[in-house]
Amino acid sequence: MRTVSKEYFSEHPRYIRLFAEFGVVILALVFLLLPEILRDNSLPIGDASYYHLSNAGSLSGVGPGWNFLLKYFHIDAILLVLGILSLIFFYMNLKKLNVEERLVALGFFIISPAFAYLFNVGERFGAGFLFSLVFFYLTFKNKYIPATAILALIFLFDYMIGLFSLFIFILYLLYLKGARKVFYFLIGLFILFTLIAGDFNDGIISDLGARTGSSIFALFFALLCFLFFWSSKKFLYLYGIASLLFLFSLKVDFGIFYFSLFLSLLMSVCFFELLRIKWESKLARDFILLIIICGLLFSGLSYVNRISKSKPDDNIFNALSRLPEDSVVFSDIEYGNWIQYSGKKAVWHSMMSKKELSTLRKDFSVLLESEDHAETINLLERYKVDYILVDQELREKWQESGLLYLLRYNSEDFRFLFDENGVEVWRFFR
Repeated sequence: MRTVSKEYFSEHPRYIRLFAEFGVVILALVFLLLPEILRDNSLPIGDASYYHLSNAGSLSGVGPGWNFLLKYFHIDAILLVLGILSLIFFYMNLKKLNVEERLVALGFFIISPAFAYLFNVGERFGAGFLFSLVFFYLTFKNKYIPATAILALIFLFDYMIGLFSLFIFILYLLYLKGARKVFYFLIGLFILFTLIAGDFNDGIISDLGARTGSSIFALFFALLCFLFFWSSKKFLYLYGIASLLFLFSLKVDFGIFYFSLFLSLLMSVCFFELLRIKWESKLARDFILLIIICGLLFSGLSYVNRISKSKPDDNIFNALSRLPEDSVVFSDIEYGNWIQYSGKKAVWHSMMSKKELSTLRKDFSVLLESEDHAETINLLERYKVDYILVDQELREKWQESGLLYLLRYNSEDFRFLFDENGVEVWRFFR
């Protein structure tokens, strides 16, 4: 990968590189701080962070290491530090691998939706991601003892990231030792396991509404470069790795972060390769690259704007604060962690195991769709529900059927209590 940038930058004054480094720093600060600046309130974004905040200081549950840290540090401060350190170690890994295009790769990763999500939404993945980069860096430097200690830390934040890091480490050692048969056998097992394990994610393109995903412009640029360079052996290897990570990201939540990381590297190599090859029109080349860069920036900034407007808002917590402590509140699954954080009990939340959620989804789909009075009452009593919380988004999602229908027309079992700026709370008498 030492082919392009040295030739390219040799034609330009040194201050251009210094200007680029300064630009990357500014870009990183913008994407790390902008969501909080645009946000109408100071509440953490999304719902998963509230699970960890509810369990702050505990070394149990999902992501015990992240739970523990949140007792002693403010979530926004930790995310900022994690984001900066992750960029530093990504850069150091690329430098260790002699990747000349590392500065541009860094820039591409910063403006990706995956980066914005990782270090603005307080899930456990950001810490696991950082420690995996530290682990790989120590591995590349052959410092296996401290690398092993870091690997143990990764398991505290997310055991799946820990297993993924361990698998990459094993592949790396096999590659160094030339054990190609075992190497490709494990890759085959990886593909098979990825295909048969779990369900495919709902979406992977952030521009099309995915919770977190890749930019459509990044995928288009990668496809465009493949059409240009498919005959190059080096690019075939890079696209092979990208394809494996893409498949992995379709099945595993955190997979998109590693796919976006590698996609940034792939795009940076392609970017300089397009600068190096001979074009009939340099104007056409520059115009195409400008469109791609503007598209990537637009996609990243659009995603930042979207997550800055994400729930929760003050109205939800104001409504919950008016309810008795330890009361059981039913709402949508995404509201469960907010309910728990407010000191109430939720009947379900997004951090439950798939086995637990399987039964709950089946029961509550009946609850939300059926207008059978006896069946609805039976389910609410089974889960010991005291209150039901509904806002405008849920009214549109659930529509005027099932539970919402009974709330409106059954005053014997349900009583409307109050409306907190669009957040309605109903009492269920059991």
